[in-house]
Amino acid sequence: MKTTHNSLQIKRHVLLLLGVNYPANHSGIARYAREAGWVLETMYARSGVVPYWWRGDGIISLITHQKDYDAFVQLPRRPMVDLSKGWVTDVMTPRMRAAGRGRPRVLYDNAGIGRVAAEHFLERGYRHVGFLNCGNYWMETERIPAFRKAIEATGGIFHEIAYHKHFSRERSRSDRDAPNAYQWLMKEIRRLPKPMGLFGATDDLALLLLRACLEAGVSVPEEVAVLGCDNEIMSCDFAPIPLSSVDPDLERQGYEAAKLLDRLMDGEPPPRNPIIIPPKGVVTRQSTDILAIPHKPTAQALRFIWEHYREQIHTPDIAVAAGLSRRGLDHAFRQHLHRSVTEEITRRRIEHAKELLLTTTLKAYEVAERSGFSGLVYFSRLFKQTVGVSPREFRRRHQAE
Repeated sequence: MKTTHNSLQIKRHVLLLLGVNYPANHSGIARYAREAGWVLETMYARSGVVPYWWRGDGIISLITHQKDYDAFVQLPRRPMVDLSKGWVTDVMTPRMRAAGRGRPRVLYDNAGIGRVAAEHFLERGYRHVGFLNCGNYWMETERIPAFRKAIEATGGIFHEIAYHKHFSRERSRSDRDAPNAYQWLMKEIRRLPKPMGLFGATDDLALLLLRACLEAGVSVPEEVAVLGCDNEIMSCDFAPIPLSSVDPDLERQGYEAAKLLDRLMDGEPPPRNPIIIPPKGVVTRQSTDILAIPHKPTAQALRFIWEHYREQIHTPDIAVAAGLSRRGLDHAFRQHLHRSVTEEITRRRIEHAKELLLTTTLKAYEVAERSGFSGLVYFSRLFKQTVGVSPREFRRRHQAE
């Protein structure tokens, strides 16, 4: 328990044993630390130097490399929360895996990330969608099945780009394989059907895809749309073509990890299972900002809806924008999107309303108005039909989570 001395609270000292630098993780931890009055030891997170003198109260770790494990075993045993399953996968030594099992964890939702990425491509009409598989890593082994299932559930065609098979298992030779593997990747991108959406498990891997596309003479996003994950601003905003990315909500992951560590330092038992943080969604930038629909009038109509759904638009307005008759527009939507014009307008409005309910304190009638609905009663009824709960209950459940 926290104790006091001379009427002043003794601050807890928490070490950040973070082997990967995710600024959003740091921000979430720091937010909780300010609320709790912690002192943070950040030397390892900043420079990789192990503070051997540290004798604090708890540790938040992100162990993905041998160096992180070596630092861990040299520090005193304290309550600990880990942010990664990386050290319990079979790419680590048996000793490291044994040390990592059973520890309290707060993890982002890999299956959820796979589904969100798939939905991003499906919403844009992509029929061919691929995943860059870079080998035996827990992110890919958990994301690929969910990603593939979501693509194939709608009749899409999944392509696995087996990049890892072009590298030797021997670390000493692996780096020498990189040039040949990259040449293979460019040929594979040229060979794959177009238009296509490609997903990399991290922003760095998506940048690899992006560079390979450009060097192979394949245009992004006109022929291939590229999506990453982590929403690292320095990687995404300053890419050759600004990179769309899944936001896994690393800030919340860091905050919830610190919150759990505080409970453990109070003596509470650890949870039986990891705490899973759902992704926030996709931050769309230029690398996927296009509609992969072979029928140009349908793509024009869809873009008109996406740009004006918060206004009082009607089917005749959209038909004019697409250069089609009302009947022709409805037929085109059924053929290429498998839904009606009205269903697409409602879908976009509901998604925007969900975002407002989660990220603002607006009242329900204000959410309805800003999402393009004509009234609160109609909005509430349609929201419940679509989502399964009322707007108020939707907000309450997510706030509780």
